[in-house]
Amino acid sequence: MAGVLTVMGTVSCEDMALGENFLQKPPSTDVTIDTIFGKAEYARRVLWRSYQYIPYGMETPGFWTQMCMSTIEGLTDLNYDNIGYSALSNTYYPGLYNASVEDNTTVNANRTKMQFSASGIWTGIRHAWLFYENVDRVPDMDQQEKSRLKAEVKMMVAVFYAHMLRHYGALPLIDHAIAGNDATFPARATLQETVEFIVKLLDDAIANKDFPWNIPEDELENWDGRMTKAGAMALKTRVLLFAASPLFNADAPFANGEASEKKMTWFGNYDKNRWKLAADACKAFFDALNSNGYYKLVQAGDKGIADVREAYTSAYFDRGNTETLIASRRNYVSTNNNSQFDKALRWGAYCPTKEFFDMFEMADGRPFDWKDPEMAKNPFKNRDPRLYENFVLDGDRYNGRTAAMTEEKPDDKANYPKGADWMQGRMHQLSLATGLACRKWGLDRNTAAYTRPVQWPTMRLAEVYLNYAEALNELNDGPTAEAYQYVNAVRARVNMPALKTGMSKEAFREALLHERAVEFAYEEVRFFDLIRWKKYDVFETPLHGLHVYKHKTTKEYVFAPFALTKYSRSWWKSGWEPRMCLSAFPSKEVNKGYGLVQNPGWE
Repeated sequence: MAGVLTVMGTVSCEDMALGENFLQKPPSTDVTIDTIFGKAEYARRVLWRSYQYIPYGMETPGFWTQMCMSTIEGLTDLNYDNIGYSALSNTYYPGLYNASVEDNTTVNANRTKMQFSASGIWTGIRHAWLFYENVDRVPDMDQQEKSRLKAEVKMMVAVFYAHMLRHYGALPLIDHAIAGNDATFPARATLQETVEFIVKLLDDAIANKDFPWNIPEDELENWDGRMTKAGAMALKTRVLLFAASPLFNADAPFANGEASEKKMTWFGNYDKNRWKLAADACKAFFDALNSNGYYKLVQAGDKGIADVREAYTSAYFDRGNTETLIASRRNYVSTNNNSQFDKALRWGAYCPTKEFFDMFEMADGRPFDWKDPEMAKNPFKNRDPRLYENFVLDGDRYNGRTAAMTEEKPDDKANYPKGADWMQGRMHQLSLATGLACRKWGLDRNTAAYTRPVQWPTMRLAEVYLNYAEALNELNDGPTAEAYQYVNAVRARVNMPALKTGMSKEAFREALLHERAVEFAYEEVRFFDLIRWKKYDVFETPLHGLHVYKHKTTKEYVFAPFALTKYSRSWWKSGWEPRMCLSAFPSKEVNKGYGLVQNPGWE
């Protein structure tokens, strides 16, 4: 996406901060609004600048898009963080996160889940609205392009707000480029107003006749990654599903406080119709898909896809595929582009847990069970194919060779030799704090991952399938035939059998959450699934690693689980604090008095 990635700071106008900083006049410059919007080439760059700030889940130079060399999955049961200076082990695990942490705006100091005032989101929103309000004056741009780009603006702002909604709940609503002489900054809205604001932005974009359903294949080389109507309709399903979930849609708030009293962290009641709105949005998406085509789950047999494992990996990793609905990528350089993630991986930020390993079913759909002698004898065989693309496992293929992923057995080193001879080059320092290695994003994708910007799949088609199945289950107090159809389609992509029929509402819900965990691991889905369903017991369950030993002569495995205690999580002892479901706003912003009410528990 050369057009989006090529951004000139000289045409960015003023950057956007929050509160008083936001209201400051821009620095003196020879480049004026008239200069920028006097030529289409310059005007487009304002919008491309906004694309630069689309939330990105990978590590980048400067540590500023993630938790300082870490991942939000490290708050869940899927991953354990073993870097002592990361946001997780340094701030979250010991229970030190608070509103003042969010006040840190320097790149290395802010080791938080998200940076409200410095993450670039408000800058992106500022530039988007600046473009929207001035594009009509551009003399050498036709009306059709102007209309299309306005739709992109509205969807882009919705992407920013949808991301923040999951972190904060209700937000200040900005629907224009606030000028330097504006006297006030908008106060925090209610949750209902925030959701309606996002949905209206998406509906406006969807209704725009000049907004394309997808990027045509002959334009993908230059424009892959631009906003589309399909992406807008998909994002609407995510927003409404999140809004319908118990975190917000309940008879009582998840935590008490001023923000809850003012309906900023919940709607004030439970309303089943919210599930209907989510289901209706999903139906509208699939109706449009049936009419417009193009998007489909990546399958074995597609061009360049040899088997179901490659289909799964291509679905989240490959650019220009038929599954990615919204994507972002950053920091293009000619070589070693992904070096920051490489460091995070090697140094121990991405350490998958035994609990995550155990989630993957047998290939015939049976739950994996260590108590079953045949399963326990070699748990690397005959499992859900997604297991092998999330973990590097002993005996599996790796870069054209066989991976040896075992350790020396402490009490019998002679017969249990160290087997990590697969580590070469940049991976030779890999930290295996859990005894298990993460393959997703980095390992086995070296050539592709280090010579181009790595795509972050903000949203892909498989999620819409599972969103629909969930909304139908909750709306109808149990799974319908259609609900089974949509979840089974995702399973079928990797040759997993259909779910058993006759499930209760609760059993089907758990099966869906399980499916989402194994399908979207390390894609920033699991954490938000746990908080929206208030699965505090999952957060409170102590996690484990797994020592893997293999006898030199008999080739038999010996497995030894062990507790992860080096950086233990405070909530394992005292219980998960519901206030942790939403992040704190920076205390310095709350104290400015323009109506930014703090989230409960962080006062």
